[in-house]
Amino acid sequence: MLSMTVIVVNGAALGAMTFPQLRGSAGGFLTWVDHVCLGFFIFEVIAGIISFGRRPWRYFGDGWNVFDFVIVTASFLPGVRENVTILRMLRLARLVRILRSMPSLRVILVATGKALPKSAGVFALTGLVMYLWAMIGWIAFQESDKEHFGTVGRALLNLFQLVAFDDMGNVIRESMANNVWTLPYYVVFILFGAFILVNIMIGVVLASMEEAQKIDDEDGQVSADTAVLIERIDKLQATVDKLIENQDRSREYTPFR
Repeated sequence: MLSMTVIVVNGAALGAMTFPQLRGSAGGFLTWVDHVCLGFFIFEVIAGIISFGRRPWRYFGDGWNVFDFVIVTASFLPGVRENVTILRMLRLARLVRILRSMPSLRVILVATGKALPKSAGVFALTGLVMYLWAMIGWIAFQESDKEHFGTVGRALLNLFQLVAFDDMGNVIRESMANNVWTLPYYVVFILFGAFILVNIMIGVVLASMEEAQKIDDEDGQVSADTAVLIERIDKLQATVDKLIENQDRSREYTPFR
């Protein structure tokens, strides 16, 4: 919770720096807040590395830990801290760390990545349907409604407005004023394009969300089991080290040496 609060405060400070009035009146304070947040992130990385004890390299086994380490340490690299643009991008990248503090956001991000490949077929089908329907509209209404169907590009723009429900009423009324048969043309496209295809896309996204949630639950279970196993291994290693130490002491004080 503290980490997420610091990330939000850092994001608010970065946003406030974009206003000239605030940058002029409170620029020093905003810079101080940014440095304090950076100090907290540095402490968080160091504490994370120390928490692994004798095996600090295990800290880099998690991709999010690697991301945190790169973002924090890059701010001190020569050539980066002198470059204002790169430094601002690194500061902005810190906000991505909020995904780590909110598992629900991670699930959405994973679901989006899984939905994109599956959505390629839906996008291709949508583009094909729109192009064919635009060509039909151009053939049927190019003479009576040149404003909306003078070219296939204009027809595609109209259909895109209908899919996006952008000023749909005015588009239909303007076309009907030129040719009343544009009404069934638009209605058929809206029923198929704006409802069926959109619902298919929603179904793909929901399926990806369920898959991402299952993966997150499995990862959480694996992480918990791994943590228990690592704890037991550390205890076993401590016991072995203690036995070796006691054995060395007994050899040191033996009278037969």
